[in-house]
Amino acid sequence: MKKRVLNILSWLALIIGIGFLLGFTKQKQKEKTCESLKILIDHSNGNTFINEEDIFQMVYHEVDTMVGKPLNEINTAHLEHKINHHPVVQNSEVYKTLDGKVIIEVSQRTPIVRIFSFNGDSYYIDNNAKIMPPSSKYTANLMVVSGFVFEDYISASQIDIKGELKNKKGTSLITDIFKMAEYIKYDPLWSAQIEQLYVNKDFEIELIPRIGNHRIVFGDAASIKEKFDKLKIFYKEGLDKTGWNEYSVINLKFANQVVCTKR
Repeated sequence: MKKRVLNILSWLALIIGIGFLLGFTKQKQKEKTCESLKILIDHSNGNTFINEEDIFQMVYHEVDTMVGKPLNEINTAHLEHKINHHPVVQNSEVYKTLDGKVIIEVSQRTPIVRIFSFNGDSYYIDNNAKIMPPSSKYTANLMVVSGFVFEDYISASQIDIKGELKNKKGTSLITDIFKMAEYIKYDPLWSAQIEQLYVNKDFEIELIPRIGNHRIVFGDAASIKEKFDKLKIFYKEGLDKTGWNEYSVINLKFANQVVCTKR
């Protein structure tokens, strides 16, 4: 019984201490004015779609009068909302420090494939299955898709890729491209071997390899693993013996077989 009372008292003391600390912090922020703004952009994914100047321009009207303003009058949620609407921003966090700084931390979205549509438009699909526009400042070094892709940036942005993946019905070409790109990116062998996807006039996906003078007709994105497993076996037991330039076309569309066209 005594131990239980001590535990309850310990928890009460902790809660009171936290409350006191929060109250102290809020009081300090009321008394403190903004001394400076610091912008931190995470470039750990290797991309530089956005820089500090871009973020500053987005919040300029708020920042222009920020220095010297009481910290408690600075609306960090509003700043986050504004920054998060930038098409290459994954997430932002804006917070205030006791020494008078306003910190803006920004993480960028991570594209996994770039699509060049039939009409000359281009855009990326990121690792969260979202469409993102290209940048005039930076081009990501990624696998590209070309050919008979008629969806431009605006129409592709309307496609719910995650919803189609979940429901497994009415899968669009853009969703198939995402599935292919995601599988290739996270497989060490195929990310090294496949450098481009091409959509032919029958809206079938073809793979363009880095090694070997052939094209690989994949079809749609159904049974991705099975098709790539077939290709891996064919590479090992077929092309390693006959030579990598023996065939002009390797067709994986048919179940349980690989159909080839000799050069």
